[in-house]
Amino acid sequence: MTDRNYWETFYAKQNAELKPSLFARFVAENVKSIGKKLIEFGCGNARDAVFFANENYNVLAIDQCENEIKFLVTRYQKVKNLNFLVADFTCLSENQQFDIAYSRFTLHSITAKQEADVLAWTYKNLNANGRFCIEVRGQKNEIYQKGDAVVGEPDAFIFNNHYRRFLNFDRFCEDLKRVGFQIEYAAEEKDFAPFNGENETFIRVIAVKK
Repeated sequence: MTDRNYWETFYAKQNAELKPSLFARFVAENVKSIGKKLIEFGCGNARDAVFFANENYNVLAIDQCENEIKFLVTRYQKVKNLNFLVADFTCLSENQQFDIAYSRFTLHSITAKQEADVLAWTYKNLNANGRFCIEVRGQKNEIYQKGDAVVGEPDAFIFNNHYRRFLNFDRFCEDLKRVGFQIEYAAEEKDFAPFNGENETFIRVIAVKK
């Protein structure tokens, strides 16, 4: 499942200077990793990637939207420690080692099979004691079950012309454990990502590779 055209249009309208997300700040303040080599799955307009680079992380920011990446490469060419790659983060083939994998609002945009592939790839490519940092929509999210159900993909819906799959919090934590991760922090709450006067419920997880 891909919404590449949706995102190309979306980011073309969202290229003003933006502040980092609350989750990016949470990760910078609370995730203590041995190293600072970070990969971001689905960087979008790069507001968090730029933030991490300015916090002295060595960042590889990935997104499938080629036009957006071209724009970002030019816009942020003077930012140190920041590299962009046009790619689908659900099927990365090269083996690389990172200290932090960062996924904000991306896992709910892919299928369950793709999610399983991402979890396995991430565990394999994180260094020992590396962290997988995730913020995602779950089944307590206020728009869960709105829109048209996607046939053959449980808990996935097309709402406002956009695909979203809502994760079960407990099952997701167990899936991470089955891959080999230990859960360092996990919550499903409000106040993680208030936006335009709305305060929806999201899942936030920090998993560690031991």
